[in-house]
Amino acid sequence: MDVRLDVFAWIPQPEVPNPVYSLPGGTARWGQGACGPYFGGDNFKLPPATFTGYTGTFRAKQSFGFRFGAIGDPPVVTLNTSVLPGTTTVLTAQRAAGGSACQSVTATILGSQASVKWDKSNAWYEVQLYGEAQDPVPTASAGALPIVGKPGSIVASALTPNLEWDLTLRLQSGTSIGLMTRAGYATNFGNGLDVAQSSFPSPINFGGTSNLVHGTMKVRRFPSYVMYVTIGSVTVPLFFADASNRNFLEITVAETAVLRQLTW
Repeated sequence: MDVRLDVFAWIPQPEVPNPVYSLPGGTARWGQGACGPYFGGDNFKLPPATFTGYTGTFRAKQSFGFRFGAIGDPPVVTLNTSVLPGTTTVLTAQRAAGGSACQSVTATILGSQASVKWDKSNAWYEVQLYGEAQDPVPTASAGALPIVGKPGSIVASALTPNLEWDLTLRLQSGTSIGLMTRAGYATNFGNGLDVAQSSFPSPINFGGTSNLVHGTMKVRRFPSYVMYVTIGSVTVPLFFADASNRNFLEITVAETAVLRQLTW
């Protein structure tokens, strides 16, 4: 059996405010990152139904895959891209007003982890994915500033906090979730963040009914995120956080959602 996971993060608006632009000193003090009042966004709301259909730009993405024979066999990793950074552009004005890019910088990856193991006691394959990326414009602008002996990336984090995801996914043999696991899921109240089920009501399973997929996904409330799971030939957008109606400042707030449980 082949399993694949793909995570994408993107800005659903055409542009968002650039906090570096408003700092005193302009480009002479902060470099080209302060050349315009907006960051260019990715300008789409709804992701495609499969990872193969994703053709838009992104802030960061991560892909991971593994294979096993019979359930319980050791997993063999087949794909591990680490977190891949996107590109941030600085705009001279809003796009609708004719704004053009005056700076383009690749994001800084601060965290990238991926693993899978067979957990015999729980009879499931457990996948852990973690990604963290920092907007490159404040990083470049503040990088030379010492703050109590620490690098200016502290300033960068304060200006535009990192986008981040933390996924725990379980492919379980059987469909009955243990009491302790269910209790752990019950402590997470951020389920309203995930709109995957309403946005992608089908398929309703991964091609089987004997086993179960479940887990949690933690992300910042901004930007948007989608996490695809492919088992065999069936792909499901198992998690989708839509930030199209949220404020840019909500990037500072993280929530953990319990994933919808589908059979495979």
